[in-house]
Amino acid sequence: MSSASERYLALTRTKGKISPQTASDLFDQFPPIKPSQLLGSWSGEFLNTGHPTGPKMEEIQWVGKEFYSVDDVDPVIVSRDGQRASWGQWGRATLREMVYRGILSTVMIYDDRPVFDHFRYVDENLVAGIMEGKAVEGGDFHFYLRR
Repeated sequence: MSSASERYLALTRTKGKISPQTASDLFDQFPPIKPSQLLGSWSGEFLNTGHPTGPKMEEIQWVGKEFYSVDDVDPVIVSRDGQRASWGQWGRATLREMVYRGILSTVMIYDDRPVFDHFRYVDENLVAGIMEGKAVEGGDFHFYLRR
């Protein structure tokens, strides 16, 4: 049987719809990640679970996140004329450690929105994420970041 990391990598290459439960089950198998491990530029994509946030991310041309420090994160980087740029409409964010689904790991807390992005370590260059909170309609939004 393949590892959780291998199965998750396969999900990132899946073109069709993925069961939200499958994505959640894999997320729960990953170990925590420290805030310092997220610092830097990351490219972002999402798993096609049919979540209503997916089309919005495509519309704004979301391409990732910028973690300048634990207290300064630009949570929504978009493509503008082929360049990475701040979308700016969801403000900034901070990183903290929080227990989520029984695991103490890094969470990104949006400064201006009741939204949390929870992260888990897949490998050195891949991080699994779940966006959730009062402002996220449709349940957990599954995404991933690559270096």
